[in-house]
Amino acid sequence: MRLINTTTLAIEIFFDGHAPPYAVLSHRWHDGEVSLQEMQNGTAVERPGYVKIVQTCALATRDGLGYVWVDTCCIDKTSSAELSVAINSMYRWYREAVVCYAFLSDVEDDDVEADAGAAAFASSAWFSRGWTLQELLAPSKVEFYNVSWHKIGTKATLGTVISDKTGIDMDALTGMNLAVFSIARRMSWAAGRETTVPEDAAYCLFGLFEVNMPMLYGEGERAFIRLQEEIMKHSADHSLFAWSSNEPGARGLLARSPADFAGCADIVVTRERWNRTPYSVTNLGLSIRLPMMPWGMDTYLAALDCKRQGVPDSRVGIFLRLLSQADQLARVAFEGKDVCVFREELAEKLTYRDAFVHQHRWGVPLGPERFYGFYLRKLSAPLYTLQATTDEEVPLSKVWSQCAWDDEKRLLELPVGESGTVGIISWARRDGCGWLIKLGFDKGFNPALQLGGDLISPNRPLTMGHNSTEAWMDPSWMDGPEHSQYMHKADRLTGLQEEVFIASMRISIEEGEIGDTGKRGWVVDILDHQQKYPRYADFCEGYINTSTSIRKFPISN
Repeated sequence: MRLINTTTLAIEIFFDGHAPPYAVLSHRWHDGEVSLQEMQNGTAVERPGYVKIVQTCALATRDGLGYVWVDTCCIDKTSSAELSVAINSMYRWYREAVVCYAFLSDVEDDDVEADAGAAAFASSAWFSRGWTLQELLAPSKVEFYNVSWHKIGTKATLGTVISDKTGIDMDALTGMNLAVFSIARRMSWAAGRETTVPEDAAYCLFGLFEVNMPMLYGEGERAFIRLQEEIMKHSADHSLFAWSSNEPGARGLLARSPADFAGCADIVVTRERWNRTPYSVTNLGLSIRLPMMPWGMDTYLAALDCKRQGVPDSRVGIFLRLLSQADQLARVAFEGKDVCVFREELAEKLTYRDAFVHQHRWGVPLGPERFYGFYLRKLSAPLYTLQATTDEEVPLSKVWSQCAWDDEKRLLELPVGESGTVGIISWARRDGCGWLIKLGFDKGFNPALQLGGDLISPNRPLTMGHNSTEAWMDPSWMDGPEHSQYMHKADRLTGLQEEVFIASMRISIEEGEIGDTGKRGWVVDILDHQQKYPRYADFCEGYINTSTSIRKFPISN
């Protein structure tokens, strides 16, 4: 490293581990700063920034130190290799300094005991810069000076004011190992800070996360993505994914800037880890295995190993939406929120799933949230649960649903956070041919319909009563073989159209408008149908499954 001799003001070079005791300067850069070349060729005295170097040397001499380090002139910025080494070493250089002099050029009053002085100190732009974060945290001793180089105080004496201003924990200011604090919490300290170039928003955080990586000026926000990828290589802290953003569309699992962590000051890592599988970046995206539960249509709530401080027995979760590609998901906001705090007792509903989340999908429109249920659009006979008219008697059906049923709207909907069976209908018809209908979603959001068969779910837990609604609604009925005599499973991307010979009906489950809800979702039609072909025939338009009495057709466009 290069150091300035406080007596001669000459630049001297020292190898790591052999540097003498030294002081460092922390300041905001302005026009006229002194470069290494100007210090070496004697023109530094002509630059406005030279005064700061002289004053820093004077303070160091007063404190019995023979050398100082100043970032403007102790790095050869014409050498990309030296600049990279310096930035990767900078946190350590500040930490090993005897003292750091923080020069606040926009503070004139040095009486911080007075209201005006305290306000001026706390409102200094020094607290808003990205690079000054490590310059505040790394040194064990920081002294603050105003524009006249009058001492304002130290990090120790002004700790409360600094903590209130920056949101940094007092323990961190007094030297506690930063690894004690969650990644999200440390990121939140940088959330409101600015840098001249976007790459420095990542580069200035190397020391806070003990990361070393090459610098590529010109890569833009990709620098912050690379920083998070490096952090993942040596940390299993899930709070890295607990950020929040107001941007619409799809997101990746990694944040785009420290600003996304602004609301994470109270995020802490949970003691009990639910996730022990390594995760990494692959050509298919960030590969990760997380415990998830269906939360809304095509959307999972994924549990992270972190929580909000002060909220016991809870977890932080994020929302991941299924895409059309296999195992591909995108992080999304759900009902305006992209982070959810939920009770740990929901753990029994979670199932581990493998996911690939591509970072480059950020901002891609995904369309509005879909209706989480079914709309029974067309039925071959009316379905009434209440006597609609006094003129004539109509057979009444029964509906068991997780939401209120309306004979006119004919909507079966799952509440947020629920899954499995959406509803059961005992469909009474004038012709005396009653039918049992069950509708639901499997854990991959594929629609399923049972037409006929047993009301009781076959593989229900033995603890459920034989004739209880709980036993009827248990989702194990969807575990039956696909396209069996009673079971009809649709694909979440293409839907389903089938002829059911045993019932002389045609079943359709397809994407469409859901009544007057303004949403799109699964529309169900169950209509009487006269078979066009004999059961034993096999024609080019479809195929006959004689074992299950079902004729399958391709989905219509």
